[in-house]
Amino acid sequence: MTGPRKPRLIFQATIRRKPYLRRGAWSVLATVAAIGAVVALDAGAARGQVDPTLRQIGMLVGLIAAGLFALRALISLWQGLRRRDEELRFFDKGFVWKRGKDQAKYGWSQVDVYREGGGGLYLGKRPLVQWGGYTLKMADGRVFKVTGRYGDLREFGKLTRRYPAAFTGTRMAQTLRDEQPVKVHRRLTLWPGGIEIGRQEIPWSELDLRVRGGRLVVLRKAAHGKFRVVRRYNIKNIDNVGGLMEVAISTIRNHQRERFEKREPVR
Repeated sequence: MTGPRKPRLIFQATIRRKPYLRRGAWSVLATVAAIGAVVALDAGAARGQVDPTLRQIGMLVGLIAAGLFALRALISLWQGLRRRDEELRFFDKGFVWKRGKDQAKYGWSQVDVYREGGGGLYLGKRPLVQWGGYTLKMADGRVFKVTGRYGDLREFGKLTRRYPAAFTGTRMAQTLRDEQPVKVHRRLTLWPGGIEIGRQEIPWSELDLRVRGGRLVVLRKAAHGKFRVVRRYNIKNIDNVGGLMEVAISTIRNHQRERFEKREPVR
């Protein structure tokens, strides 16, 4: 007999303070060197050893370099002093988040809210700039946020979203079976009979939900049978959009069987 399968690692990231502090220290030295070069150039010009035009150009370049190195030193030192050593490891069974001496360990079933909100500009597989992140609110109230400093947000979302979606979707479905509403946005609530958008109610038999370009699109069947967009929501403002889609897809299929049943081929 074989024992329980070990959790499979799907995403990890490590942040250390020392590289930021080291970079900051080298930038301080570079700043001092640039200022020293400016002072030496000015002194040489005063003794007539440096051409005045060359002095002006050299001092301008030196001051610009000193300013850039000083800015880099401030940013690096601030990051190094502000941050703590961190190690994130996400598995198919849950995740472990070590921050300084504190270590948190959770299974995916303990995720209360999984909110997607990461974006960025990318050159191929390389992130150029990223913003937002993925927020995980746990059943005990603790909140964790994976931002661009931990790596490629696209990769993180692709590798992890299906695991919390399975558990949050199951909880949503059970809540609806208990005849209770599920609120995923201040203006979007699921009910056993459909959804409520503001004051508008749409039954499952007339509803369709899709995720497109970072937005949750709500559609309603019109009188002629085609679906028309009712509202769009940015998914960063929707709780558990993955679980929501799992519940919605299965429920819509049950209420709109004619849309999804395969037609028998004509013989």
